[in-house]
Amino acid sequence: MSVERALWGKCSPEEEERYRRIIRDREDNSPYYQLIGLEVTGLGCGRASIQMAADEQLWNLGGIVHGGAICSLADAAAGVALATLLDKDNERPVTIELKVNFCSPAREGVLEAHGEVIHRGGRITVSEAEVRQGARLIAKAIATYMVVALPVTTEGVTTAP
Repeated sequence: MSVERALWGKCSPEEEERYRRIIRDREDNSPYYQLIGLEVTGLGCGRASIQMAADEQLWNLGGIVHGGAICSLADAAAGVALATLLDKDNERPVTIELKVNFCSPAREGVLEAHGEVIHRGGRITVSEAEVRQGARLIAKAIATYMVVALPVTTEGVTTAP
């Protein structure tokens, strides 16, 4: 994926580098993203798009995309939207609630979720995400995140909890 294509709107060189790091972290360093095939397709201030190619490995017994995979896609889009607003070296979002309304079944093909931060508080943030397959609405989600500080080790290196 071309990172240039994934950046929305004008951004400073610092923001552009931060967005590039978010994309690299998610796509190159996240085993779960790799397992279910999540790809960041767009980033902007408080916004993100992520797609997932849904094949038979993500189907439930009924032959449609499993709701858990759809929830993961929605959570990823909403969480990455928040990540664009955080200090990557010192903060991370932790999902504390996720509610998903399923609107129609997803079949084999590409699913895309668009996430956006709708309220940023001091520690608690609310984001929403819409999952679509083409023009069809598959699911609408609202997620609540707690922004937590990353702990610092005795060597002064920041580590994830």
